[in-house]
Amino acid sequence: MISAQVIKGIEEKLEEGDDEVAGMDVQAEFQRRLSVHGETPHALENLYFGYMLMLSAVDVAKSRILSDCAADRIHSDEAALLQTILSSPLLENPSVKVAYQKLHDHAVKDEYSKSALWEARMRTRDLMRIMNCVQCNKCRLHGKISVLGVSTALQVLLGRTGEGGDPTRIHRVELAALLTTVAKFSNAIEFCARMSK
Repeated sequence: MISAQVIKGIEEKLEEGDDEVAGMDVQAEFQRRLSVHGETPHALENLYFGYMLMLSAVDVAKSRILSDCAADRIHSDEAALLQTILSSPLLENPSVKVAYQKLHDHAVKDEYSKSALWEARMRTRDLMRIMNCVQCNKCRLHGKISVLGVSTALQVLLGRTGEGGDPTRIHRVELAALLTTVAKFSNAIEFCARMSK
């Protein structure tokens, strides 16, 4: 997701005529970072898998988000937009649920896997701490939101035991990070689809 955002940022700077990126080839950079023949051959596959997990988490948290919309905890314009997004058939598509099912099956296959969930929680906290070391404020902010969004998705999908968390106990900031991260994944998928043509 981040590589797609970086390449898209380069493309936008080239369109604006920014001298900082003059001479860079966006297609070559895409091929290097995200193509099957590039440095990370499974990058697009992982991007789609991550996106499906994020969509599954939004589907699980849908009732909580809709109840916040109904209770006027979300501004009416944004609530209307969220209701449209949450009614998308993509959220309930069985092929999207495959990613969650694979993650769930892996997380609960044995006692070691269940104990590894605690380690995964600690790693997401470590990632948040590492983000504090990022010098660029904009990068730090986007990184923290993305880490919190992915962490929230895992909390909603797996919880502490691998059987799922309670979306009603998720903080509003975590829900916002989840939805923002889904949008980032969606934009990355759209960009990659355009670049792959």
